[in-house]
Amino acid sequence: MTEFESLTARLYKQVSRPNSEWDWDSVRALFHPRATLVRTGIDESGERFALVMTLDEYIDNAAKLLDGVTFREVELHQDVDEFGNVARLSSVYESEYEGYGRHVAGRGVNFFNLVNTGSGWQVMNMVWDNERDGLSLGDAGLLP
Repeated sequence: MTEFESLTARLYKQVSRPNSEWDWDSVRALFHPRATLVRTGIDESGERFALVMTLDEYIDNAAKLLDGVTFREVELHQDVDEFGNVARLSSVYESEYEGYGRHVAGRGVNFFNLVNTGSGWQVMNMVWDNERDGLSLGDAGLLP
């Protein structure tokens, strides 16, 4: 397993735990203190959105969204470009959400920009979106 695969595996493992077992300090260790995270998608009215968050805002948002549900996210494929102290990677994932009478399974992609701070790689930016009608990972060439 590469260093980048290990990083994403640790992140997915943390967000896939039952809500009583989250270890947000382990998540924080993966991110630069000034990291930004951006959830994108299409809202209920069909409008595009981008929710830009600090790491603290992301943790608060994730804790609210995942409270009382079963959530699992695993990596299916990863591509990395590395140059000196910077790297960008795409991480295609599969997710499953179950709670409040709903079961939703899907796939999406996280795009990460990473920096090597001298103490190892940290996520500087993370942006993601999920498949939906008219948007396919396979059509976009993100799956092998």
